[in-house]
Amino acid sequence: MRFVIDFIVQFFTKGSTLYKNLQTMLGFTPTNIALYELALCHRSNNNSATENNERLEFLGDAILGAIIGEHLFIKYPTKPEGYLTDMRSKIVNRKTLNHIGLKIGLKTLMKFNEQDYFLRDSLIFGNALEALIGAIYIDKGYAVTRTFIRKRILIPFVDIELLEGLEVNTKNKLIGWANKNGKKLSFILLEEKVERGRKKFIVGVELEDQIIATAGANNKKDASKIAADEAIKFLEIV
Repeated sequence: MRFVIDFIVQFFTKGSTLYKNLQTMLGFTPTNIALYELALCHRSNNNSATENNERLEFLGDAILGAIIGEHLFIKYPTKPEGYLTDMRSKIVNRKTLNHIGLKIGLKTLMKFNEQDYFLRDSLIFGNALEALIGAIYIDKGYAVTRTFIRKRILIPFVDIELLEGLEVNTKNKLIGWANKNGKKLSFILLEEKVERGRKKFIVGVELEDQIIATAGANNKKDASKIAADEAIKFLEIV
């Protein structure tokens, strides 16, 4: 009897729209569908640490960095460490990953608070891509994860030549500009609040004791990055 129940559950799960969409997106058949459902669940849909994608995002970030590092190491055998580090940073940049996440269709599969208009245009889809990579790694192992990243991310979406001329780390660029010009610059957490059940951090860029740019995001890292972008525009730094 238990076997029959399990078979029926498995049958309907494999016939679900999510399952079929995942097969198309991933290029292989998922084994543990629950892992992928978790990877596609944003904390705005479930705030429990074990029932949203943040832990898988943490794992996926590490796996993605390692596989991208391996790819660059093999592809560019004569390039120095600085070049490899810079290119890896550009590939795993939040905006780059978010763009890829949207392109492969994660927005239509994710569970998140769609009434929150900020989330619709945020970087959660890049974070979900990392969580998806974490799920693939647990479900299928390193080799399948590496194949997925190569065939579904690197080949269709990553143009190394284009990235070479792209300045991604605007925070470091801003700090470098301040040091070069003898300016006192710092990033300050102006406010930490809860909006619709989730934390939001407001970070300001302070130049010579004056706030020149502010930005808000669901974590301090993203808020600092966006604030740095705004400061770069304000100061007209090329």
